Amino acid sequence: MGKTTKPTQPRYDVLGRYTALLDAGETLFCIGYEQAQPQLIADTAGVSVGLFYRHFKSKQELLTAIIVRHLNKLHLQIAQAVSACSHPIEAMQMVVLLTLRYFHQHQGLIKLFFMQVGYGDIAATEQLQSARLNYRNILLTIIEDGIAQGIFLNPPALNVQITINSIIGTINWTLYDLLVVQNQNLEPEVLATQISSHLLRSLAR
Repeated sequence: MGKTTKPTQPRYDVLGRYTALLDAGETLFCIGYEQAQPQLIADTAGVSVGLFYRHFKSKQELLTAIIVRHLNKLHLQIAQAVSACSHPIEAMQMVVLLTLRYFHQHQGLIKLFFMQVGYGDIAATEQLQSARLNYRNILLTIIEDGIAQGIFLNPPALNVQITINSIIGTINWTLYDLLVVQNQNLEPEVLATQISSHLLRSLAR
């Protein structure tokens, strides 16, 4: 693979150089993960390889940072869409649909993350913590709203934290099974309907 370099990033532009590394990494990872070595990523970003290692200990850490950036974008989209929903069931369905649509658009990157890093990696878990908390808080707000309106079960019949874990786990493991185990493409609308129906059965009165 030939080098595709950007003009050298200004040394004082810390955010710009960091963003350039994320952009270069995402582009190169989607072309070929094994070939995307730190030196090539740095050259493509227009920065030194030393700066790469100042920000990231490894390619896996860069990949996780790229995923975090995508998750933050996704969570902003979800929060905006959910704020316009008038019913908790509609809001929950929207969360599932938008999550699957976004992952469908970036399924190559999501598949790569599952295969190269995974959710059991300690360093990745620390990087993902803030993004995970944002997603959990969105789900928590929807569930609490549904309980308050008498639509969802009341505690202790409904354990809210276990329910949130179940929702996230169902989505993650379904994606892993489809993308990695079965090596299939996502059909977000169909899958969202199936998952939402399954999840809501355990929530509704």
